[in-house]
Amino acid sequence: MTQPEDRVQWLTDLVRLEILLWNRVDAGLKRSHDLPLAYFEALHMISRSPDRGLRIGDLATLLRVTVGGTSKLVDRIGSAGLVRRVADPADRRASRIVLTPKGRRALAAATRTYATDLAATLDPVLTGNQQQQFHGLVRRLLAAADPISPEERPETG
Repeated sequence: MTQPEDRVQWLTDLVRLEILLWNRVDAGLKRSHDLPLAYFEALHMISRSPDRGLRIGDLATLLRVTVGGTSKLVDRIGSAGLVRRVADPADRRASRIVLTPKGRRALAAATRTYATDLAATLDPVLTGNQQQQFHGLVRRLLAAADPISPEERPETG
């Protein structure tokens, strides 16, 4: 891939793939669980944190969106009864976002749908090994492009 137009097409194809996958998984989650993929992503990140809770800024970092956007997202997810804010034991001025029991149940059910819908798209085209290789390459590119050092990045298990 040495020609500039090849690189342009590569990124165009990658973005189109991301949009297609997002839309398919989002539609399945909404249809089966009334849960948008944006909610699922936040619930998933919160559930993977070592103490099962994150500050808004840490969640924003993991989602790669603004703190303001994350705060609005958390408010909407909270209104649905899936998360709540609790005092941060390390800093009483701050709060952490944790899943409610309803949020944990919703995430567990939605995770199965997410995996099934993604498998329906990937499995007919890529072997399990190819999917692992592709995921490894994507993670490698993300790590190289991510300006946040490993020391600053919140733990996600």
